[in-house]
Amino acid sequence: MVRLCFSCLLLTLLVGLWPVPPAAAQLPDELNVQRILDAHPGVLKQFTEDGRSAATLIESAALYYGLSPQIHLALLEATAGLLSDPAPPASRLQYPIGPSGPQGFAAQLEWASRELRAGLGPYERPPTVRFSDGMTLTLTLDQAMEGVAVQRLLAQGRTEAQWREVVERFGVAFERYFGTLLLLHPHSPPAAISQGFLLQPWPMGTRVEHLAYFDHAYPTVDSGLPGTGYATNYRGQTHVPYDGHDGNDYYFPDQPIGTPILAAAGGTAYARTHRGLGVVIVHPDGFETVYWHLDGFAPIFAGHIDSNVGVAVHAGDFIGTSGATGFVVGTPHLHFEVRRYGLQVDPYGWYGPGPDPCANYAGCLPSGWLWHPSLLGRYNFTPPGMLAGPSTMLNPPIGTLSVNPPSDLLFASEFDGHPVQRVGRGFPSFANNLRFTAGRNGQALLLDAATLTYPLAGNLDPSAGTLSLWAKLPESYPTGNIPRHYLLAASANPAAIPDYWNTLALRRDAVGPDGGPAWIFWTTGSDAASRDILAAPDALAAGWHHFALTWDAASGRKELYLNGQLAAATSAISLPTELGDTLHLGRFTHGSGHSNAELDQLLIYNRPLTATEIAALAAAPPADLTAPVVITDTTIRIDANAIASEGGIVAVQLGLNGTFEAPQPYYDAYRWSLPAHAGEHELAVRYSDRFGQTATVTQPLTLELPPLTRIYLPLVGR
Repeated sequence: MVRLCFSCLLLTLLVGLWPVPPAAAQLPDELNVQRILDAHPGVLKQFTEDGRSAATLIESAALYYGLSPQIHLALLEATAGLLSDPAPPASRLQYPIGPSGPQGFAAQLEWASRELRAGLGPYERPPTVRFSDGMTLTLTLDQAMEGVAVQRLLAQGRTEAQWREVVERFGVAFERYFGTLLLLHPHSPPAAISQGFLLQPWPMGTRVEHLAYFDHAYPTVDSGLPGTGYATNYRGQTHVPYDGHDGNDYYFPDQPIGTPILAAAGGTAYARTHRGLGVVIVHPDGFETVYWHLDGFAPIFAGHIDSNVGVAVHAGDFIGTSGATGFVVGTPHLHFEVRRYGLQVDPYGWYGPGPDPCANYAGCLPSGWLWHPSLLGRYNFTPPGMLAGPSTMLNPPIGTLSVNPPSDLLFASEFDGHPVQRVGRGFPSFANNLRFTAGRNGQALLLDAATLTYPLAGNLDPSAGTLSLWAKLPESYPTGNIPRHYLLAASANPAAIPDYWNTLALRRDAVGPDGGPAWIFWTTGSDAASRDILAAPDALAAGWHHFALTWDAASGRKELYLNGQLAAATSAISLPTELGDTLHLGRFTHGSGHSNAELDQLLIYNRPLTATEIAALAAAPPADLTAPVVITDTTIRIDANAIASEGGIVAVQLGLNGTFEAPQPYYDAYRWSLPAHAGEHELAVRYSDRFGQTATVTQPLTLELPPLTRIYLPLVGR
């Protein structure tokens, strides 16, 4: 009976707690945290941490996670008495919400908000909480999801008896402070939107790549393949990696940092610096849009940043610029999120197999197409079944293929007129127009103004590996404070000046450790003390040269090779444990200077190659990629990589000798069985984009099969 009462108490108090849009730019009284704090004797009215008031910290966390600050305030009173006690012990301000959370007021708010967000569901079955005394309790889903979230949070680090007591105090506090200010909660799912209302949140004509998707809430409502971390995106692709991301990420290759970001719809906008720079816009009908990782705010927010006073905006108004602030590792991008009544929804609707599964889950709002009809026909804003047909004005896909690449080769790119790798995972990203020139082997990449990056996941192993590259550098160094050329770099902390923890880079310095020009193989491990500058004198003449780096974290050894010869080595050092998400070519990171280098034939292996193997790479003649590949087994591996500027690759067909199989989803690699017919064959891979354009790449094969062994049995008479 007691358990039922606790659940009923939260159900009664929280059943109406959903954020609604303010009618004016000023927050309503019940959501103005500073006004609430000023009305009570507690210490929080004047408390600050690192120059930020308690009200600002609470409002920022609530806006970022789509929560009502009323929950935070009731929690702070129930767990630490901070609204009523003017002089609490210092320990209550260090651990105000839970003993198992981190130390510090802001850190506790961040932790609690994240846990509350996760506790909102969706749930296929009632969750069970475990208390510190080993007891467990299954919560009821017959209540508002905020009730489940609060109960789940308060169970952490408490015994069952302590949990019961603090849950009751939360209910009393909520009724005391907000009992007459409850917001109206829709008892049935909100009405469907008859027509999309969102406009694209960047200027027309901006080139964009869709990096990450959102489909409800993985893993409980996974739209992809059963038992995997994949989702189905709105294009019908079922192989999209998905790890619970709650928004859509967009990358702007022509201007990763500084692309104008626009309001997708009219409403009241709030600028926040919590976890980086971001804007939350509150719209009618319970909708909010979120724009995060910005590099800067629009002038309209002057005097209103981290304020409880919002700014009225219309659809298309400039609100900031794209960037990489907050928790971004690697590629700068816009994180765009849509919420309705506090829960994330997918603006692209549901395009997984079967009907939208949200009806089977508590705490899940069905998703529908929310983009305005005026965007139909444009990339990213045209639903399946309404795709435009082929057009001679569009660019066809660009693709490569490789048959049976070596098992230790993770990545290979030749830069023959395009950036698509021949072996490897993911997609290249580039800003400005890439230029290609005559190289050592076909064409080479000239990095004089454009930048090119590749994802590291699956393409480079920080624990051990080899990186091989041909490069031609200009005779003069770049002008600037530090005259140096970067050939490549990867860093998990590119902004952590001056230590740059977890970094690996190859560069040429005009002034090396010994005062003269030098090649530098620079690494830094997980702390500043692990920084290591492995240098070799730069005595290379003009022209093409081969470079190789090897590393082995287990032994702490790394080596630098120039033109196939060991130039420098060191051992027993701390090497990087992670390198972020991105490998930069020709520069250190976004925003740094260009090297003006020419690059050719980049190879990355998953082990340190031997000195003999590296010498062979440096001495080998340019590879003939058009020569037949000799195979001795009918089962082959095909590495298939492609890009398309008109909406991405949506289908791949494998073919042999002019006959193609049915289309299938686009993957980085395939296993395929050939017919057991020895001789010459032509393998083909056909890539299709969402506008029906195709590109076909071929590779000659020579299949050599062992001769058949004939066994003759003597005839046996009756």
